[in-house]
Amino acid sequence: MVNYTFRQLQYFVAVADNGSLSGAAAACHISQAAMSQAIGELERIVGSQLLVRHRARGVVLTAVGTEFLHDARQLMRHAEEVQGRIGESNSNLSGPLVIGCYTSLSPFWLPVICEQFALPHPDLDVTIIEGDGGDLQERMLAGYLDAVITHTRHLLPRVQSTTLMRGRPYVLLAADHPLARFPSVKLADLADEDFVSLDIPTVRDNQLVNLRMSGLDPKIAWSSTSMETVRGMVARGLGYTVLVQRPPSNVSYDGLPLAAVEIDGPVGTSDICVAYTASDRPSLRLKAFVEFCQRIGAERDEEAGIE
Repeated sequence: MVNYTFRQLQYFVAVADNGSLSGAAAACHISQAAMSQAIGELERIVGSQLLVRHRARGVVLTAVGTEFLHDARQLMRHAEEVQGRIGESNSNLSGPLVIGCYTSLSPFWLPVICEQFALPHPDLDVTIIEGDGGDLQERMLAGYLDAVITHTRHLLPRVQSTTLMRGRPYVLLAADHPLARFPSVKLADLADEDFVSLDIPTVRDNQLVNLRMSGLDPKIAWSSTSMETVRGMVARGLGYTVLVQRPPSNVSYDGLPLAAVEIDGPVGTSDICVAYTASDRPSLRLKAFVEFCQRIGAERDEEAGIE
């Protein structure tokens, strides 16, 4: 028989999230004494110390506490899914849905998700978090997120995914670049040109490696963490870049023309996908979200002429 309560699990997770008993008590709207008593009772029930209490530094999880926290989050997430399925079986889509989105994909996906998925389902409590694709997946595996929109190259081994649309890299050039008038360009033709790098971890760890494996060692002259800044540098003739996401307009923020040119020859792809954790019975809201993303991805591939 399980002797601890769901409320005790909620309090324990709150302490871990807030780093102190006082912070957790305030978040849960109970007294610090009641919070301390609940955690002490939980430790007695499980037979192990879960927290080390420091007067000045709050609390630190023990090794057992760290492992128990992961299990507690999974139990809470499952309980939310069970409750959500009951509500969804009697009404429209409802309940919490926490979505992560890789930062460089956000401008292409989050507006349409808000307009065409979140707004039509007012009973859904949709939360969107942007960040690094790998970090978001780790948070998903820890029970914080339901799904993550990212690239297939960024997937972690322990997640499942559904591919949404193709992601073949292309070369971006200034409109007056000599190679801009050609429909495609070989990577070898760019070997001596300056490269403008989108300086984010996933590009450094995946795209640059992909280019080197495809026979091009980019000569990085400029870099920025902003995709639009990179596009602006290219538009001003500071170099070329290789991107996957394609804005519908080949114009930089400051109004200068750009040219998107296909790559002639083999190059590793990085398709866009939605990642989620394995579940025999995913919530109806998660299934609906994945299906929505598939539809949007298929429409965009069709517009781009990709079959």
